Order: sequence, then C-alpha cells, then structure tokens
Amino acid sequence: MEMVKIGLVGIVGVLLAVPLKSYKAEYGVYIGIAVCLVILGYAVRYLSGLLSAMEQLRAYLKDNYSYVTILLKAVGATYACEFCAGVCKDAGYSGIAGQVEIIGKLYILLTGMPVLIALLESIQSIAG
Repeated sequence: MEMVKIGLVGIVGVLLAVPLKSYKAEYGVYIGIAVCLVILGYAVRYLSGLLSAMEQLRAYLKDNYSYVTILLKAVGATYACEFCAGVCKDAGYSGIAGQVEIIGKLYILLTGMPVLIALLESIQSIAG
C-alpha cells in the first residue's frame, strides 16, 4: 500500500507541475523538487529496517564486514547521483545531469576496486 501512496504522490506532483511549467517554468521545477523530497522522506523510513538487517549481517560476517561497507557506499552513491541527475534533468540541465552520472559511475568503479584487487589476489594465490 505504501508503494501506491508513493506512486500517487509522484503522479499528483507531475499533474501539478506540468500546467505550471507552461505558465512559469521555475514553479514546475520547484514542485518537482518538493515531490522528490517527499518521496525521499518515504525512502528514509525504510532505512531503519535496512540498518537492522545490516547489523544482523555484521554479526555473521564479523571481521569481513569491509565488503558490505563497500557495497553500501556504492548503493548510496548510486541513489544520490540518480536523485541529483533527475533534478538536473527536470530543471532542463541535462548536460550537468550527464556529468553527475559520469562522476557517480567513476566513484562506484573506484569504490569497487579493492574488491577486484582482492579477487585477483585470491585467484593468483590459488593458481600459484
């Protein structure tokens, strides 16, 4: 039922922003940003469940929790970049949105490098 509410908030926001965009473009952008922040507020509610699951995962992994940290950094960067790029595109700045997406991809690649290096070291130690 929560997803239906979130979907309705998005649809109502778009239906409000589209007519205002032809009247005054900046009002449509403001409504779009406000709707994005409301939806982000709904997403923050789910973080408590995610954090409790991460604590259980930490208990199982004990010393090898660094890989989960890398995963969480990559997921967080993905959401942040997607949110910022969406706002930039709505405002009509698709060039800036593209640059934000590229930087996000590079950050994720850089964040995942220790995992790749550890994998290659494991393969090399097995192969001799």
